[in-house]
Amino acid sequence: MTADPQTDPVLDRARAYFDQFAEDYDQAATEAGWLPNDLLADELPAVGTVGRAVDLACGTGRTLAVLRQALPGADLVGVDVSPAMLGLARGRVGDARYIQADVAGFVDRCDEEFDLVTVIGGFEFVPDLPSVLHGARALVRPGGHLIVTYEPVIAGWQPQAARVETNLGGNGLDLTTFRWESGEVEQGFDGWRRLRSRLVVAYLRDGLPTLYGWLHYRRPA
Repeated sequence: MTADPQTDPVLDRARAYFDQFAEDYDQAATEAGWLPNDLLADELPAVGTVGRAVDLACGTGRTLAVLRQALPGADLVGVDVSPAMLGLARGRVGDARYIQADVAGFVDRCDEEFDLVTVIGGFEFVPDLPSVLHGARALVRPGGHLIVTYEPVIAGWQPQAARVETNLGGNGLDLTTFRWESGEVEQGFDGWRRLRSRLVVAYLRDGLPTLYGWLHYRRPA
């Protein structure tokens, strides 16, 4: 599966941003105290046996590396819109399969099913998260797991009070962040078993904590 030509300006900006940011991304994440992959490592023992897993918005492959360590026999797939990010991911987890595509386009076109679907960072750049989550749920086989993060709207917390925010990055390009209420994100999981729903500190931005919503659901068998 390959990416279709895209003309969406938000998507084009995100692709350009992460292509240019790719070489510095891991260092920036480390300096910001990026925590979600550590949290994922703690969560994976509850998932059980995994034959096939896909990581959406896989970036430089840091989440895939956690999956590979915890699931040594699994068939792993990484999906990302940025070819530069995917190049770094291939160097980190060489035995995974990689697909260049935006998350929304991938979930719309993919006809595969997985025991585990992860999105650890990345959903904050999706303009229509409820729709994309609908597609992501369809990728989970009966009995499988979905573990995702999103950036929530937090009233009274100025760094995350706005639903939509566009900022100029250190690479000179702007990037738009989309935030959601928990009820908007958790709709549509009727019949699924919720294993985890919480707020977590993801990293520090300008010295202040950025919070992620963390969701772990299991699809009924």
